[in-house]
Amino acid sequence: MTCKWTRVALCLVPAACSLVLSGCARPVSANTRFYMLQTLRQAPPATREGKAVLAIPRFTIDAAYAGRGLVYRLDEHRYESDAYNEFLIAPAVMATEKTRDWLAGSGLFAQVLSSGSGADPTHRIEANITALYGDFRDKAAPKAVIEMRFFLLRTETGIDPEIVFAKSYRAACDTRTADPEGLVAGFDQCLRTILTELEKDLADVV
Repeated sequence: MTCKWTRVALCLVPAACSLVLSGCARPVSANTRFYMLQTLRQAPPATREGKAVLAIPRFTIDAAYAGRGLVYRLDEHRYESDAYNEFLIAPAVMATEKTRDWLAGSGLFAQVLSSGSGADPTHRIEANITALYGDFRDKAAPKAVIEMRFFLLRTETGIDPEIVFAKSYRAACDTRTADPEGLVAGFDQCLRTILTELEKDLADVV
């Protein structure tokens, strides 16, 4: 009897391990569609040649928008996350990368670094994404909405970090179509608007 139950237990162990491992994986439906932001700076670099070295660590994002699923605002207090239409990578990561590429092409800085760089920056930008959703309260006029809060800190060696610029930006852009593709295109337009304004503001302080 003991041998019989031992054999049964040995058979169940791999199955149990399989269930545990599969439970740790993020479930993705075969019908899920994935999207990426394509925000690009198309203007020529600034005529000036900046001397500051800028570091841009990964942005933070409010918990309501931190997931990959597209978020829709349906009425005053009701929001919904779309499990079948998602960003391919986390939205905070994409926004950080797009901002880094944008400012690298602006001519405002000698170098724009990622958080993993070993170089010593003279400045650092920190940002928090406070809103990232599709506003579908008016079904006849859907909008993409992004709100971001930026801080520019002076971080030169030998001095304590000092905030030299802080500002919140909000962009609400009409979507071409009332579907996920139109919403993501609207997000691109919103981010272009915000980064264009940010670049103009930074030109006055660096």
